[in-house]
This record gives sequence, structure tokens and C-alpha cells, in this order.
Amino acid sequence: MNEQVLNDELIDGWWDVARVGKWSGSAAGAPARIEVTEEDLLRMAEDYDPALQEAPVTVEHRHSGPALGWVAALRVTGGVLQARFHRLSARLREWLREGSYRSRSIEMYKPFESTGRAYLAAVSFLGAQPPAVKGLSPQPSLLADGRGKIVSLLESECRNPPVTLGEDEMDLPNKGLAARAISTLRDVFSREDELIDKDGYIAELEAKLEEERSLRLAAEKRLAVLEQQLADLKQGEELEEFSAALAEAAGQQRITPAEHAGYIRLGERLDRAGRDAILRELSERRPLDMLAELSAAPRRDEGGTAELRRSRAAFEGFPEDPEHDEALQLMSAQPGLAFEEAIRRVRLSGGQA
Repeated sequence: MNEQVLNDELIDGWWDVARVGKWSGSAAGAPARIEVTEEDLLRMAEDYDPALQEAPVTVEHRHSGPALGWVAALRVTGGVLQARFHRLSARLREWLREGSYRSRSIEMYKPFESTGRAYLAAVSFLGAQPPAVKGLSPQPSLLADGRGKIVSLLESECRNPPVTLGEDEMDLPNKGLAARAISTLRDVFSREDELIDKDGYIAELEAKLEEERSLRLAAEKRLAVLEQQLADLKQGEELEEFSAALAEAAGQQRITPAEHAGYIRLGERLDRAGRDAILRELSERRPLDMLAELSAAPRRDEGGTAELRRSRAAFEGFPEDPEHDEALQLMSAQPGLAFEEAIRRVRLSGGQA
């Protein structure tokens, strides 16, 4: 999700400050489980009146020193209480632009002595301290089409009637009617904003989904690389074991030098089962008497030495076992063919695979 850089227009928008739920908070200075109901949110929005008691804007729930601003208005949209501020200090605006304070928390009376219902006492911006109420948007939403200014103007006119009107001309019933008109306008505008916010929320979810999809694809590629590295390491270890077993078979004179080299090359193309089948076959083979004879010291006479040299060259060029030779050729022509299956085919075909 891409967040907008906070400017004065956004800072003067609507901020999420509370939502329905049971939250860990404090009461009379002691830890307590605080329940905020939808009725609490609606009553705080409906009853809030700066002329009755204006809620200050603070940081870190400070109860001393100057206020950094004041709550101008409240509204409820989508089960969330939102606040709009005014007279925010330059210092707080700078902190918000820098991202030093991204969370919010409220203080409320429950009940408030003057109304007998929930009432907003303060809104506090939080920095390092995590908020008790989770799930609030870190950024405000813009005022749409100046409607917030219309509501503010009506509220101001209701609380401070024009000087041309006398007290008898602005009687209590008319004040009540104006207040109901303001409440109706606020409700209409809030519902319209809710639809606008819903479109924005859908776009936000789509962006988040795309981000998560990209992260998943990157993770899958990384996983594939790691799996391949692991497979290569395991295959390397298995080939080392296979090579050591072939060296042992060669030392026991169960395979010829040509077979040894051929099995090494073949083992790189086979799986573990194929290599194990080769080693089982070799373990059952008797030592090669011819190899022992050829490994003995050559006769001293010139003719005999030349003959032995020719025989050894011929022997080292071809496997001693024709079936193994045929099986190796068949497996080389058909990658993936297991050694046992290759031997079986050679034997069924009578040596003509």
C-alpha cells in the first residue's frame, strides 16, 4: 500500500481515532479492559460540542502543558469514529509530516456527567507507544468537495447566531431545529463519504494484493533456487559415495578400468536407485581373473611382452562383461532407463538390445 505524503490538506482531513471492540486500556490509572460499542461512537459523535467541553489534541496522553490542537468535529463511518482537528500547532504538524506520530488513542468519559453518555475527552497522537485500539488507518482521509466546511459553517452559525438576531428571534426550538438539520447533513455527508472511501479501500486492497503477489512470486523463485542448490549438494554427496564404491570394486578387481570410467559417466545421469542397482550387481560379481593376470609382471622375452601389451590394450578398451556393455549402451541411448531394466532387456533380447 502506497501512503501519501502528509500535507496540510491531509492533516486537516478526517482521522480514525477509535472503533468498536474490547481493548486493553486504563481506568483511574489502573489497567482495565475497555469496551467501546457502536452506540458509544454514535453518542460521542452526536453529543460532541466544543462549547460544552472541547477535547484537546495531545501526544502520548500528556495531561499537562499546552494542548497541541483541538477537536473540531466527530463523525462515525463504517464502525469507526473519526475526528477533524483545528488550531493544530506547527510543531505537531511537522511531527505528522515526518511520520513521528502514526497512531492515535482517545480518552473518553463513560458516562459524561453533563450527558449521561459516552463523551470524547481527548485525542492523543502516539509515537513509540503502541495504540490500544488496533486497525486504525495510519493516514487521514480528505474532506470531500468542501462538505466538511459546510458542516463547520452550520455548526458555527448554530452556536454563534448573527448579531442581527436578537435572543428572542433565536429561541430554543429554532436552535433545536438547526441542530437536527446539522445532524441530518452530517449523516448524509458521512454516508456519501463512506461510498467514496469504499472505492478508495478497494483500490487500496488491490494494491496490497498486487504487492503480496509480487512478494509471493519472489519467494517462490528464491525457494526454487534453494531447492535446486540442496538437490545439487545431495547429488554431489551421492556421486562421491558412488565413486568411492566403484573405486572399491576396482580395487577388488570386480570391474575393468574401462568399466570404471563408463560407470562414473553413467552415474551422473542416473538417480540413486539406478546407481544402487549397479553397485548391487557389481557386489555379486566375482573378481576378474583375466584382470589379475594382465596386472601381473610381463614376461621378459620381447615377443611375449608385446603380445601381453596388445592384449591389455584390447582388454582396457572394452568391458569384460558383454551384458554390462550392452546395458550401458542402452542406458546411454535412453536417459532415465534404470540399470536393472536395461540388464533385463539385454538378457531378454539375447544380447541384442
